[in-house]
This record gives sequence, C-alpha cells and structure tokens, in this order.
Amino acid sequence: MHLNIADELVKQLEKYQGSQIVLDLDDGVGRYSKSGSCALNISFRLLILDKDQDDSDYTLDIESIIGNIPIKEHSKLYLEDEMSLVFDPRMSLIKLKGPSGMIDGNVQIIDLRKNKE
Repeated sequence: MHLNIADELVKQLEKYQGSQIVLDLDDGVGRYSKSGSCALNISFRLLILDKDQDDSDYTLDIESIIGNIPIKEHSKLYLEDEMSLVFDPRMSLIKLKGPSGMIDGNVQIIDLRKNKE
C-alpha cells in the first residue's frame, strides 16, 4: 500500500519530525481509540506519538513520502493500494481518498505526545 501526501500536508507534518505518525482507524479497538461506532461512517486520524509510546496495535505499514506510516492490520479492509491525503483549503479539512472515491472526508491530526515541543 502507498499513501500520497499533498505538499501542504507534508509541510504541516514536518513539525512532528522525530515523532511517530500513525494512521488510526478510530473504531474502539486499541490503546488510543476511545470511540468506535456502529454507524456506517469510517473515521481515520493521524496520531502523533513519541517514539517510545506504545504503537503495538499498528502492525502493518503504508509507504509514504514521509516514511512508513503504521496502521492496524484490520483497518486495511477500508483502505486501497494507492491512496492520497489531500488538503481542502476551502473547508480546512484533510481528506483521505482512494481510486474508488472518498474514504474519509475529515482526517484529524491528534497530538498524543507526552513531551510536546
């Protein structure tokens, strides 16, 4: 799997250099997922973790220009081989898209680092 990241998002993520960035399916499964829902909406988040924070729930990697981005194994059911993270400046939203269409229209960046810079 490969994730293309828009240039403006690469610049935005540069401030987290040295941290671990994971693509989290917020489904109620795992250490950092609190919600989870029976609804049909799919909710992905970019979580920013310290290198020493537990990321053992994320066992599969997606390649990207900023390095490998870990995901939960079961979240690949909602993902595609080629995907893009794009920024919508009109709505100030990050969108996750695949060749078949929108996967998530509002991907949030959540900073969970203990020692935020």
